[in-house]
Amino acid sequence: MNAILVQLSENDKRLIFALLLILILVFVLIGFIGMWISKVMKWQGKRMDTLVHDAVVTKVITDKKHLIRYGRKKNWRQFYKQAWVPLIIVMASFLVLLITCLIRNDFHYDIFDYETTGIGTILFVWDFNDPNIYVNWFGIRIIADWPPLVHSPTFKIEALGSYIFVPTFLVGVIWYLIAIQCLIARSYRLFKLSHSIFEKSLEGYNQNDFTNIPLSAFPNPTNPNLGAVQQPQNNQVNNQQDPTSAQPNERPPLGGGQSNSNP
Repeated sequence: MNAILVQLSENDKRLIFALLLILILVFVLIGFIGMWISKVMKWQGKRMDTLVHDAVVTKVITDKKHLIRYGRKKNWRQFYKQAWVPLIIVMASFLVLLITCLIRNDFHYDIFDYETTGIGTILFVWDFNDPNIYVNWFGIRIIADWPPLVHSPTFKIEALGSYIFVPTFLVGVIWYLIAIQCLIARSYRLFKLSHSIFEKSLEGYNQNDFTNIPLSAFPNPTNPNLGAVQQPQNNQVNNQQDPTSAQPNERPPLGGGQSNSNP
């Protein structure tokens, strides 16, 4: 390995370093995009909980089949609410392009041209076709130098249609793709909810374990129709004493009987 590094020139070493740096940046960018997509999936998945919450907790939906049917209707309705705006934006961008072509009387209108009519007129443009920027490295043709600049940003009134069409079209398409991603996220969440809400599990259940059986399940020997545990009744009627009965601390009259009021 050291012998190979010694044989490489300084330009080759710089080229290898640049390629490794680009490779690392690509992996970082892919990881960032994946993390962003994952967060959007979780956030939109929680939206499905809100859509079906009331119907589930009020027992309107009591089985998996009806939950999936109800959730799909809610999901597509939410998708229509999110998708109609970007679709209008996309159609408006094509309307702008059509008007531009009619005004110019040219339906071969190049929206990416950098000389006169395209959005490239307000961008920096480099010439990647220049053969002097490429080298052969171990039989592979790779870029070894920064391409030459062929155009600097310049505003052109002829390219006004491209200035409006391209950004508007990109905004509408990206917005619509996000709405589709949200639709997929809610569908996946609905699939998980349909299994978790109505799932029947025997995890940790022991048929010979009687410790979790309530005491009221055992018969009462004094009254078979009642459970073993009876709640004390704090009825005010039971606390009243019979007026004819003697109080616990009251002495009976002389002679052991009731006194006669008549002499």
